[in-house]
Amino acid sequence: KTISNHPYLNQRGITSDTLQSPRFQGSIYTDSHNNVIFPHQNSEGVCGYEIINHQFQGFCNGDTPGLWTSRSGSNDQRQVICESPLECLSYHQLHPDNNTRYLATGGTLSESQKNLLRRRLKKIHQQGGQIIIATDNDEAGDLLAQEIAENAPKNAQLFRSTPKHHQDWNAALQAQFKQQ
Repeated sequence: KTISNHPYLNQRGITSDTLQSPRFQGSIYTDSHNNVIFPHQNSEGVCGYEIINHQFQGFCNGDTPGLWTSRSGSNDQRQVICESPLECLSYHQLHPDNNTRYLATGGTLSESQKNLLRRRLKKIHQQGGQIIIATDNDEAGDLLAQEIAENAPKNAQLFRSTPKHHQDWNAALQAQFKQQ
């Protein structure tokens, strides 16, 4: 079932406005246990699911890992790449932009994910858009950012964006809500 609001995501600072954004329609669901489901896709379609809730976080996948993606628009000028869909939603909420598409790797990149990533990055580069690497502000995030950069087209408009005082974008979002 498609999602319009969810208590777990609300607790993490994600608003119903973000969840109802056309950008994220068809990329976030709930299951019969009220878990949040983020479908990952490869070149053949849905290949696995990231599943999260208050007391559970896991991944159910098939043989070939994929990527979680938001909807793309023909006027998109940016591709933001995060480690998880939750980080993508958080980044979107902190930096709202109607011309940005989002992608989550699920952490480390397999060879098949690198192929999918290269196609996505080539597409936004051909549109004259920017690539924003928004991985976590830690050693693993640095290594993933380097790997993503190595798979970007030559001469791409490539930028790294990390939260200044937090490990990840969701922690930054939650801190902003606490201040308000």
